[in-house]
Amino acid sequence: MAKKKDSYVKSVRKESKKINWPTKSETLNYTAIVLLISVLAGVIIWILDLVYSNLLGLII
Repeated sequence: MAKKKDSYVKSVRKESKKINWPTKSETLNYTAIVLLISVLAGVIIWILDLVYSNLLGLII
């Protein structure tokens, strides 16, 4: 059982060395893109809500 744990820990360490973390500027760029898309999606949903509520108001 101990050998399995040792080999597991070794493989985890080996795989963790392969991780390629983004740089600070890449992280900031990705964050800005996510925020921009989220705001745009919110605005589009808000506009569609206004349009549909006005259309529903005309029907009723």
